[in-house]
Amino acid sequence: VSTQSTWELLRIQINSDMDTIKLDITVSSLSMKMPEIKFSRTQTIASAKLSLEKRVGTNADSMQLQLKDTHGNVIGNMDNNEETLGSYGAIDGYTIHVIDTNPMSMAKQLEDVSQVVKYKIEEEKYKARDDTFTKFKEKNPELFKPKAKPDDNLESDKAALIQVGNRCQVVKSKARGEVKYVGKIPEMGHGFYVGVLLDEPVGCLLYTSPSPRDATLSRMPSSA
Repeated sequence: VSTQSTWELLRIQINSDMDTIKLDITVSSLSMKMPEIKFSRTQTIASAKLSLEKRVGTNADSMQLQLKDTHGNVIGNMDNNEETLGSYGAIDGYTIHVIDTNPMSMAKQLEDVSQVVKYKIEEEKYKARDDTFTKFKEKNPELFKPKAKPDDNLESDKAALIQVGNRCQVVKSKARGEVKYVGKIPEMGHGFYVGVLLDEPVGCLLYTSPSPRDATLSRMPSSA
């Protein structure tokens, strides 16, 4: 490939990138928003409507298009099918709002679940089936037992033996320090916590009870 051909390809690519814009799409009959749909600045309004027709389910002839800025303010009505998106000032981040003028439009039915035909079964037939959720619950009652409420006073007797000011050694790291806190921390879970300020400047650790011997250590600020 010659140098001239390479520059020509680059010029085409740059022009193509500059021509592409990403616009959000909203529809008057729908609550959803389609973000960053690619269009061309030189694309006519008629062509944009045909593209939108496949996305929103509204016939192009039943569309009125509005261009909105990034704050949702209406810039103008794009009502000339021969004009381009660029001529109306469309840039990245703007929104095309589609006003559906067809009262019988299928798009208006997409979010109306009241029109969905629901399957119904007679109660006796439902009870006779073995593949229902009710039967599953009956066969596996242990899976649906309410969980026992955590005991906030669990191992309170062990916590009572630890006093602020006691010297101690962390089991896992063998680090030594001084107990600075003994009590509950509801934000971190049930049980009692022991805050240890280590002799070495590596922070402050918390033992948790239950199972203080095997507890996971959580690093805390040294000012804790």
